[in-house]
Amino acid sequence: MAPSSPRPALPALLVLLGALFPVSEAQVHLALGDQRLNPTVTYGNDSFSAKASVSVTAEDEGTQWLTCAVILGTQSQETLQTVTIYSFPAPNVILTKPEVSEGTEVTVKCEAHPRAKVTLNGVPAQPPGPRTQFLLKATPEDNGRSFSCSATLEVAGQLIHKNQTRELRVLYGPRLDERDCPGNWTWPENSQQTPMCQAWGNPLPELKCLKDGTFPLPVGESVTVTRDLEGTYLCRARSTQGEVTREVTVNVLSPRYEFVIIAVVAAAVIMGTAGLSTYLYNRQRKIRKYRLQQAQKGTPMKPNTQATPP
Repeated sequence: MAPSSPRPALPALLVLLGALFPVSEAQVHLALGDQRLNPTVTYGNDSFSAKASVSVTAEDEGTQWLTCAVILGTQSQETLQTVTIYSFPAPNVILTKPEVSEGTEVTVKCEAHPRAKVTLNGVPAQPPGPRTQFLLKATPEDNGRSFSCSATLEVAGQLIHKNQTRELRVLYGPRLDERDCPGNWTWPENSQQTPMCQAWGNPLPELKCLKDGTFPLPVGESVTVTRDLEGTYLCRARSTQGEVTREVTVNVLSPRYEFVIIAVVAAAVIMGTAGLSTYLYNRQRKIRKYRLQQAQKGTPMKPNTQATPP
């Protein structure tokens, strides 16, 4: 039961009693604290139900007694039940600004009921309390980041939870890099290709790729590669956050170039093979010549003839 202003209606208070006869003569009295209630009674064959609505304010917050008394003739019965009235609005997540430019410092706050304990996701743990905050420097990775604050309040021995979430939008300039916009394409003539170049940023930038300032590159479209497509294009991504440029080159291989390349490769292989053969032949010849020279130098001299003893 949450007090507020203007006074809201509490959920209906329902009383069920059985085994009453004659039930139509039973009288019901309901009271919340010192406030007498005006119940609506519904009769059955031998029982009835009574319900009443009541409004509360912040002054009524706390534990009060709900009294139900039933009178039938000279007999009466009374029962008591405690009712806890509390106020627990959802926590409040506050951003310095919900939309900022890249590099701007943003303070994120979370505030709740004075007796509640709050936690804010994605931030270092802080001492428990009714409020918490932290400071961040906005980056493109923070665009679309959600900050969720969870508040917990103990009421009559029970834990009640409420949450609120806010999203941060970060504006940042265009991005064009090698991964999303390759700087060089080489395609065979007459083949089907789709030039791909993606610019990133918030807001999403406008992208144009032009050759000689006039001839457009059909980005994202399937095209038949012709000689006219060859050349260097200047890609320009532009938004309210700035602009960035990047050069991309398209090379077109015609069939004759393919034959030339094959011929050059074949010639290189042949020349390499011939060169290797020549090298091995000359090496073997030099080895044989060296061995012959060593053999000639190593020829033994004739031994001196000794005189015959007398």
